[in-house]
Amino acid sequence: MAFDYTRMTATCAIDSPADATTLPPEVYGSDELYADEVDRIFRRGWIPLCRMEQIPTDGSYYSIDILGTPLVVTRDRHSEVRVLSRNCTHRWMELCSGAGEAKVLQCPYHLWSFGLDGHLAGAPEMKQSNGFNRADYGLKQFRHEVWKGFVFVNLDGQATPVAEQLAGLAEQVDPYDFENYQTVEHTEWGECEWDWKIMVDNFMECYHHMGPHRGSLEDEFPAHLSSTGEVGPYFTTMWSAQAPGYPISAPFMAPGADTLSPEHSRKTLIFIAYPLLQVAMGPGYMYWLKVLPLGAGRIEVHLDIAMSPAALAAPEFEERRNQLVKSICDIHREDLDVCAAVQKAINSGVTGVGRLSHLERPLWEFYRYLGRELGLLGTTTLASTG
Repeated sequence: MAFDYTRMTATCAIDSPADATTLPPEVYGSDELYADEVDRIFRRGWIPLCRMEQIPTDGSYYSIDILGTPLVVTRDRHSEVRVLSRNCTHRWMELCSGAGEAKVLQCPYHLWSFGLDGHLAGAPEMKQSNGFNRADYGLKQFRHEVWKGFVFVNLDGQATPVAEQLAGLAEQVDPYDFENYQTVEHTEWGECEWDWKIMVDNFMECYHHMGPHRGSLEDEFPAHLSSTGEVGPYFTTMWSAQAPGYPISAPFMAPGADTLSPEHSRKTLIFIAYPLLQVAMGPGYMYWLKVLPLGAGRIEVHLDIAMSPAALAAPEFEERRNQLVKSICDIHREDLDVCAAVQKAINSGVTGVGRLSHLERPLWEFYRYLGRELGLLGTTTLASTG
């Protein structure tokens, strides 16, 4: 049965943030809508897989599943990055899991082996198979691009270049020396029983600092000092400003790149590169959510934490790293509790359409993006630009 887009279309078509409403609750958990999102948003868009430092040397590999597709990101012996199918081309066994280093990826089933560029390097006992040519059985390769240290995949291979989509966003992150931030902690939060859009809704507003984060963020980064920043068809940014009187101190706000202005030293930049890359960063740190959709109302969540080059080189690095990881994970745990509660309320069937605050303008931008990608707003409608 097709999803009834009537109420969702009405929300996505609202043309002023001052009139914005929430999405109707039926969009958070519909199998029919999720199938359309897979076809029109996830397969057509750029999905973040990992950071370059997670495949640091020739021979590195990093495994990840996207929409049920087993992938492996590799760096071959010529330092070329590839995104390959993780399924053997013989009888489809998965070649590897996790991350590590290898000269070849060898199937544990019949020991076919593949170079990290995807070519079939070895296939035992195949000489008697008429017409068998190893060149015909390399691993499937997927279109990928690297942007600011992130490796992205585009499953249908037709998206406009990621650098073109995110040109306006690049101008915002370049002063941070963003692509040279280094991952210092990878955390996995397992399967979560809420819709991917709930995760975006929560991440892209600071209005809730006064609620679940009143003991962790609200005093130093109060909700009322947050504001929407640069916006484009494929990204939205937001600033969370530090309250007057707080020091510019490690590990969050210092040390940072020499290219940062004094204004940057008192702000956190939060952005989403649609559909799934969610990043919060300051002069001294960055964390990003890897949200992997599993189905309607189900996701898998990873959170990676990185530090700026200046922070990595600063004294007392280990102490600052530990403080950073604990603080971010504590805040993230507060967010997960909220997301679970919201999905529970939606599932109860008693929720309606709510109104949005001016502090939630990024949600309005997100809903406009959904409307465009799902074909609800026509082909000529563009997002606002600030």
